[in-house]
Amino acid sequence: MELEINSQCDAIDTLVQKYTHDDFISVDMPKKISRIVLIASGSSYNCALCGKYFFENISNIETNVEYACEFMASGLKNYDKDALYIFISQSGNSYDTVEAMKKIKKFNAQCLCVTNNIDSYLYREADFKFDIQAGREYAIAATKTFSASVFMLWILAVKLLKNQNNDISSYKDKALEIKDYLNNVKNNIADIDIATEAIAKVSDFSICGYGINYPLAREAALKIKETCYINTSSYPMGEFIHGHFALLNKSKLLLTFLDENCTKKEIEILDKILSTYKTYSILISDGCEKQNCNILVKIPKAPSYIALLLAKIMTIQFLALKIAIKLKRNVDKPEGLNKVVDNSSK
Repeated sequence: MELEINSQCDAIDTLVQKYTHDDFISVDMPKKISRIVLIASGSSYNCALCGKYFFENISNIETNVEYACEFMASGLKNYDKDALYIFISQSGNSYDTVEAMKKIKKFNAQCLCVTNNIDSYLYREADFKFDIQAGREYAIAATKTFSASVFMLWILAVKLLKNQNNDISSYKDKALEIKDYLNNVKNNIADIDIATEAIAKVSDFSICGYGINYPLAREAALKIKETCYINTSSYPMGEFIHGHFALLNKSKLLLTFLDENCTKKEIEILDKILSTYKTYSILISDGCEKQNCNILVKIPKAPSYIALLLAKIMTIQFLALKIAIKLKRNVDKPEGLNKVVDNSSK
């Protein structure tokens, strides 16, 4: 797992070099898209939530996210022939994601896949297909494949912006800066070991994030659950105060993502939580030194928001790894976990 976390700088750069050219974003995408539906499971679902943010905020295209298993159960009453259905799966053979694609292909829908396996059902059957080229992932917990998939969705969102005849030259510059920045981040995450010690002492806690930080909160919770066996719950920051934060009567630790350029509302919500409950507060941030907290896990300043997002993902992964090692878990082979793959689809 540690090797795969460290290798994601090169994995991201592989995608930059492959898709960044003079005109930038040399990928094939459908010309007519009314809306986007992202379909995935597990870490890939959290990746899809990041994709929703990219497609709606960069490309200005309405986007929905569906669990693959729930999509299988849906009646498709709102089927739109001009929608683009994007399937995300590191293996490309995840059972429920495969079945979801089989279902929508009966309607001759436009299907796109993001995967790490060109020998998979999703890659073989998709109309538009993207290999994230992250290399084989041996650890159960998705790390480099998660980061590469998130970045691939960012690339696709920028491509759709270009298709709308917009200037995307600034996005090329952002992409070219990522590798050096992430290599700097690896060894310069302040106080992550202190946060490790604090979290390793608890049996359950909550994680919050606002906007695109909510998918990161979900991913952090999943990584810590599957590698450390600690009961973690993730919430959108604003939703957390609608009754959920009563959990802090019992669980006395809260992990929050808070960017330096966060909104006033985010600070107000966090202050309300911490003033209502005497909670041990850990922040993951690129700033916020003046914010009330017990531990600030500080990430180096980023050249762009996509770079910062990838740095936060890396921080999540290192934190889960360090907690698991502290608790003497077999981090590469967690008890009872396997990749959920439909072998019949290969």
